[in-house]
Amino acid sequence: MLWFRHPYAWILLTIIVLSTFLGGLIATRQRLGIWEDNHPPAKAIREAVYNLHHAIIGTPSPVPAAKRAFDVLLSGFSLLISAPIWLLALFAVWFEDPGPLFFVKNSVGRGGITFHQFKLRTMVRDAERITGPVLAAEEDTRALRTGRFLRKTALDELPQLFNILRGDMSFVGPRPQRAVLVYEYLQAMPEFAERARVLPGLAGLAQVAGDYYITPRQKLRYDRIYANHASLGFDLKLIALAFALVFFLRWKPGGAGRIPRGWLH
Repeated sequence: MLWFRHPYAWILLTIIVLSTFLGGLIATRQRLGIWEDNHPPAKAIREAVYNLHHAIIGTPSPVPAAKRAFDVLLSGFSLLISAPIWLLALFAVWFEDPGPLFFVKNSVGRGGITFHQFKLRTMVRDAERITGPVLAAEEDTRALRTGRFLRKTALDELPQLFNILRGDMSFVGPRPQRAVLVYEYLQAMPEFAERARVLPGLAGLAQVAGDYYITPRQKLRYDRIYANHASLGFDLKLIALAFALVFFLRWKPGGAGRIPRGWLH
């Protein structure tokens, strides 16, 4: 019987699947919670990071009104049109590894202030239970199959649209780093604080022109260039290049996911 040809069959099937998913989410929320916040930094670490930034950069640069207006309008619009993608991504993560849907990174923002950076969970539950806060490796065994796809397409970053709407982040700026890691970097490289002169971003020059796994010193070099040349026009160009990187260049066989240097001029 070709029941699936009936016009109402797919509607009924969709309702059943969504109802099952919703029931699973309610049970997950009651048992494990929706947010996974592993190893939040101690108050002493947060204060030390802020004080080190304040001593080195003083008062951070004000956020230009045009940049803030652009961030609010684009993040609000993006949240609306990305709703179906959210639903599919959340279902895929939960189906592969039932548990929290979102991951909270305690990251350092403008002026050295620690904030909650939101991401879709891409790794197994409690991935840092043994290792503590560490950077993800290129072939990380903790990553879910769904998570690898989400990371490669940058869809795991969708929740940061809320960070942008709230003013924690911008669409373009230095990628935020976790407070515990920034604290370590500052001990050996105090000038790393210069990245916090501007808002952290969803996409940065270091990721567009460099690579995901570059060193902190290399990140600083790119982020200094961005901070010294930041403008709405430069932001628009970097957003366009980031789209080209994520949806085209990163999928080329043997591609390192890097924008040709000539494209930046």
